Amino acid sequence: SSSFKKKTGTMQAAMTMNTLGLAGAARPSARVSAKKASVFGAPKALVGKSTVFSVRRSVAPHGVRVMAAAEPIMEPLFKGIKDDLAARGPLYLDDFKQGISTKSLASIFFLFFAALAPAIAFGAVLTSATAGMLGATEVILATAIGGVAYSVLCGQPMSILASTGSVVTYTAILYQTCVAQGLPFFGTYAWTGIWTAIILMFVAVTSSSNLVRFFTKFTDETFAALVAIIFCVESSKKIIMMFFNSNISSTLAMGSCMVAVVTLGTALAISNFKSSPYGPAGIRTAIGDFAPTIAVGAGVVFAQWLAANYGFAFEALSLPDSLAPTANRPWIADLAAVPNNIKLMTMAAAPACAILLYMDQNITTRLVNNSAGLKKPGAYHLDMFWLSIITGLTSICGLPWICASTVHSITHVKSLTDTTKDMNTGRDVVTGVTETRWTSLILNGLIGLSIVSLKPVLVQIPMCVLSGLFFYLGLAAMRGNEFLERVSMLMITDPQEMPKTHPLVEGGVDLGVLKKFTVMQIVCLGVMWWVKGSPAAMLFPILIAALGPVRIIAGKAGWFSQSELNLLDEQVETDPGYVKA
Repeated sequence: SSSFKKKTGTMQAAMTMNTLGLAGAARPSARVSAKKASVFGAPKALVGKSTVFSVRRSVAPHGVRVMAAAEPIMEPLFKGIKDDLAARGPLYLDDFKQGISTKSLASIFFLFFAALAPAIAFGAVLTSATAGMLGATEVILATAIGGVAYSVLCGQPMSILASTGSVVTYTAILYQTCVAQGLPFFGTYAWTGIWTAIILMFVAVTSSSNLVRFFTKFTDETFAALVAIIFCVESSKKIIMMFFNSNISSTLAMGSCMVAVVTLGTALAISNFKSSPYGPAGIRTAIGDFAPTIAVGAGVVFAQWLAANYGFAFEALSLPDSLAPTANRPWIADLAAVPNNIKLMTMAAAPACAILLYMDQNITTRLVNNSAGLKKPGAYHLDMFWLSIITGLTSICGLPWICASTVHSITHVKSLTDTTKDMNTGRDVVTGVTETRWTSLILNGLIGLSIVSLKPVLVQIPMCVLSGLFFYLGLAAMRGNEFLERVSMLMITDPQEMPKTHPLVEGGVDLGVLKKFTVMQIVCLGVMWWVKGSPAAMLFPILIAALGPVRIIAGKAGWFSQSELNLLDEQVETDPGYVKA
């Protein structure tokens, strides 16, 4: 909509590093005061006060970057949801008008493969962890049905819902507990999910997502880096472990590795073609947008050539045979048949599940809302409302719980982002984002059709092709992560050797301070990585939540001066010398 192309009103904006922009793009990140609500030219009436509390940053008169005026953690019932509806409602039709483009089509093709294969992989893990109670059919249906409903009803359609590793881990532990205690799994699962949905509904109607204002770039970048690294490591591990599997020949392992490398290399080469000087810019951009899709095609062709000429038998994508449940059961759980004592017992298990979904959902949504180029306001409370509904319905149907997936959501935004090269710094600058509902709507619809209509085609795709695509997905999510950029500066000993065009260097940050702040993030990342793979994996969402307090302690304990935190991160209201916007 043209109303979003122009900035109007009086807003003070600080040029800051983009948390997750392409190639470290800088962005003007305007944080709007609730009292002077105007988001990139949107009329004041379109912007609900509670929707902007953590989406933009503003500048105090003396230049300190601060968070917006503090709001209460809890507000009157449904106030946050009403404000979100007031902000996003008038923009609803525009969400569909913006999505009719080749860029949206390229995004759908890319994310289809990127979302379907993990759903199948998580299904296989669930089948093993629950002794066949849940499987790929349930994961695909939850992703498709929940994703379609969310894309139509939510406030921020750029977020992509999916099952996550932490949800799978929680479900596996819940099943083991049921077996140990002799409890009916599906009844226990359903009631745990119902209580979880009630907790999330309470969070939505009381605007308790306001807590995310205590999260800063410190939390965003550390969590995003962890998830992106997981994608790269897991995709690499699948190929590397083939060389140590006695049931797989070294020739097949090498062939699979070659196919994965060809897929990855093709995606990177074509994606980088957008910034090359060859050919008209429009054609370069169009070809670059389809880089992942072209890479999958190139990987499949190369794999088929190896199979035809050298007899390779690659493992292919496997889909369920039908829409029937994995276990012999009805789709709807008999809630009344569950004993009352079990209903009450599940109340104790629900808070941990609610924390897990709350953290995954809100941190991912915050990352999306803070992405460079987005002009429409977020809607944390409205999104949480619909997530609670979806959680309750999936629980009753015995489907896996889903929430906003970090890597898929970030990649979704980037795939719809337009950039231009800054000739002075050589860095990409975001010029706009296609903010649409079409991509997630069609994407999830196609995932649902994968079992019914697309199976003959999809089963021809080797898994090694998807391994290469997943590695590219992880690399794409790392681009523009300021934390990872700072990691590369740790080996620099001479301040004169720091990159002159980096925004932190231009801002005058001290090299020693930069290293200390980065090491603090690396330690947090390392602890989360260790816990993720340990028997204490259930504590993972609590550790994510702890990133906010760690950053607050760093400010209150005097580990960094306020001016240093202003350069490296965002100021929060608990910092000494906090200046309210």
